Amino acid sequence: MANDDKTTSEAIASQIGGALTGLFGEASPSALFSEPIKHGDDLLVTAVAWERAGGFGFGAGQGQSGDDEVGSGEGGGGGGFSQGRPVAMIRVTPSRVEVTPVIDFTKIGVTLLLATIGVWRALSR
Repeated sequence: MANDDKTTSEAIASQIGGALTGLFGEASPSALFSEPIKHGDDLLVTAVAWERAGGFGFGAGQGQSGDDEVGSGEGGGGGGFSQGRPVAMIRVTPSRVEVTPVIDFTKIGVTLLLATIGVWRALSR
């Protein structure tokens, strides 16, 4: 019987893994690097950082009121997100390879603003 439980668990894990792979995609080089673009003798490739996350949950419950009335309920839900952003431009020339980072000035500005507000609030107490 224990062996049957293990086989069933493995089958369920495989089904869940397949569903999640279908939902979020598989990690692959094509998800992180663009197709090379030929520009004269050079090849240009964009590198990206990619984040994917998700979750789900289910629940059920039953209770009794002070008037001896019994109630029950159940529900479930889930969600997720996916985002990517360029992090570098790779230029391949006949003589060398250049990697130029992509700087997100908006993200830097927001971080500095929030850090300044945090320091100001800590010092003003």
